[in-house]
Amino acid sequence: MITTSRQHFLHSLRSILHASLFAPAALLLFCVLPLSGQNSHHFRHWFEGDPIDSYVYCNGKKVKALYSIRRGGRTVALGGESYMVKAIDTTLSGRIVIPSHITGPDGREFAVTSISRHALADCSHITEVVLPECLHDIGDQSFMNCRSLRSIVLPPFTEYIWPYAFRGCTSLQRIEITSEMPPDAYSDVFDERTMRYATLVLPSLLAKDYHNAFIWNMFRYVVTNWDNN
Repeated sequence: MITTSRQHFLHSLRSILHASLFAPAALLLFCVLPLSGQNSHHFRHWFEGDPIDSYVYCNGKKVKALYSIRRGGRTVALGGESYMVKAIDTTLSGRIVIPSHITGPDGREFAVTSISRHALADCSHITEVVLPECLHDIGDQSFMNCRSLRSIVLPPFTEYIWPYAFRGCTSLQRIEITSEMPPDAYSDVFDERTMRYATLVLPSLLAKDYHNAFIWNMFRYVVTNWDNN
């Protein structure tokens, strides 16, 4: 005769074994079925380098632009990840505005935190570029040979500017920095001519930090936001 406590134990054991046998199948159905449904695109996993077609503004009008996934699928960079991939048509001219956020094909919103290498290089008719507020880094050769670019404002969260980013920008006359900490920049980011003749505009209360920062202390003409108002 089986005691009450033993019966309870055997009943509990059967329940556990029953759950372990059927739970994986239920879990599998839960994971797979939504992917075959109407909203399956909402479950896509984004990977580093995945391309997204979106836009920038050129003289107030939307034009096609290429972005790529960065940082584990949470942010995007303007331009492709592979070398020499352009973000936009090099024949575009005038004022380019890069949005702070874009929407992917699945409806998810991504912050634009980077400009990829060579993304806007050789866009020789661009005169002004408005960078996104959440920009973190500017890739190497990203604006190289933008010969008509006259001014650039670096957003407050810019931390890194990679080699040759503004090389060949022979019309560059004004560079304004809004970040509290001087961005890390390589010595070959700008032409010598730019550092000799362009005006560097610094945050008024933090100018002394820039005077001791590599590359930024090599500009001949330096003013502060206060002087420039």
